[in-house]
Amino acid sequence: MNISDYLNPYIDKNYKLFHERICQTEYEIIGIKIPILRKISKLLLKDYNTYEILNSLNENYYEYVMLQGLIIANAKVNFEEKLNLINKFIPKIDNWAICDIFCGELKFIKNNEEKFLKYILSYLESDKEYYKRFSIVILLNYYINDEYIDFVLNKMLGIKSDYYYVKMAISWCLSICLIKYFDKTIEFMNTNKNNFDKWTYNKALQKGIESFRISKENKKTLQNMKIK
Repeated sequence: MNISDYLNPYIDKNYKLFHERICQTEYEIIGIKIPILRKISKLLLKDYNTYEILNSLNENYYEYVMLQGLIIANAKVNFEEKLNLINKFIPKIDNWAICDIFCGELKFIKNNEEKFLKYILSYLESDKEYYKRFSIVILLNYYINDEYIDFVLNKMLGIKSDYYYVKMAISWCLSICLIKYFDKTIEFMNTNKNNFDKWTYNKALQKGIESFRISKENKKTLQNMKIK
């Protein structure tokens, strides 16, 4: 199997230049859009064994690593195999795009919430930037619901980090909490205002203010909550 035969026809030099500006990574970017990589991952999984595909991917290139994440996320393997593959993949994440897209593809979590939550807690406690961001983005994708909203809010309060992409993930998570559980979240944020990192707290409010899913009236409330 030659993966480059699948990818090379879709290389877009303009997209490469654009993505290099917005994504800091040690991997070389060749310039292939995510929807195309998703289609290719499905084609490969239809025709080849998961492990055969993964062993054929060159890890020097951003798109090949992204493709690896898409393959792992959509592979038809049991829960333990999935965790093993995820464990091997997480250390390869060095940028927000691979992290966030990979997390968004892990739809199997919806049927394994309790088991997967136990799994990610160790990554949440890690000192590594993208281990932490991975955990936070998983929480905001799959755990902002009636059962876990209080857990998520308390976890966001408890995370202490100076990493930019961790702080951005916390603010993003809180903004989704505002969208889905506005009253509960503003009460929690108001009560714990002095315990949040100021920058992260204000960024969460700003993201809420910019959201189309929050009413104008509620946006005024958020504006008045900002720490000066």
